[in-house]
Amino acid sequence: MGMVIYLRRAGDADIDRLVADPSVFEDFLFEEGVEDLDFLDLGEAWHAVHYLLTGSADDVGHTLGLIIAALPELGADENGEGGIGLIAPPLMKAFADALERQDDAALARRFDPRAMAKADVYLADTFGSADALDYVMRGIPALRQFAAQCRRTGDGAIRVIAHND
Repeated sequence: MGMVIYLRRAGDADIDRLVADPSVFEDFLFEEGVEDLDFLDLGEAWHAVHYLLTGSADDVGHTLGLIIAALPELGADENGEGGIGLIAPPLMKAFADALERQDDAALARRFDPRAMAKADVYLADTFGSADALDYVMRGIPALRQFAAQCRRTGDGAIRVIAHND
């Protein structure tokens, strides 16, 4: 059982609806949409993507740390844990702007499985294979595309930290 992160594009009206009635959350999260534009699954690479963006395994208090940042929460997940974070449109726009300025080659150079394991990046001890960098880096353009779509539409997002069975 692993831990994954999903992002779902959400406008102000969506967020207001979810705050008013959290029971509709699961339907909203998984309703039809375009992958990487309306819905993004970072899978188990989420923490490694965060590390590449920030150089840290921790919440850094910087816009690029959005993936694991402390956010206002909608409520508990199905396991009674926190993890349903609300990303306001201005924060998502700032994230998209900051992410757009990041060079993929520079981010890839931060990929260091030993340093990541020492920093306690989730699953870093499994990143010894030749395709590990490709697996993690797939999340960068997908995240950039998702954030740019949110910026274009003026939307924020819902971040879900979930256990994948």
